[in-house]
Amino acid sequence: MKAYRQNKNRVSIGLVVLIDADTGILEARLNELAGMLEEDEQEKRRLDEAIAIFVPKRNIETWIHYLQGESVNEEAGYAKFEQNEAVCKTSVEDLADRCYSQSLPEDAPRSLQAACGELQRLLPLLES
Repeated sequence: MKAYRQNKNRVSIGLVVLIDADTGILEARLNELAGMLEEDEQEKRRLDEAIAIFVPKRNIETWIHYLQGESVNEEAGYAKFEQNEAVCKTSVEDLADRCYSQSLPEDAPRSLQAACGELQRLLPLLES
């Protein structure tokens, strides 16, 4: 956050924070991050800052398995793609397109819907 804030007026940059919610809830993780800023005597994230926070519920694999067409819930743990991480590249690119065009299916995990909302908020800030 400090580096972003120190450089945002000199160069066109954005910051994406990705942190799993694990077995907690999205809001608790966001509050935890806000508390860390406060402890470090920094301002809270402002809506006009090109900072997006993505918080997959349980872990990022939940999203990837969903994007690959599986039925998922945000309480279960899903297998990692060890030694084959690139297998999800097409699905992630599709997700970016869907978020950009606001066409994410309604059955998408709630935390993934929130991430698309973060991306929608971030994009105009990066384009200006």
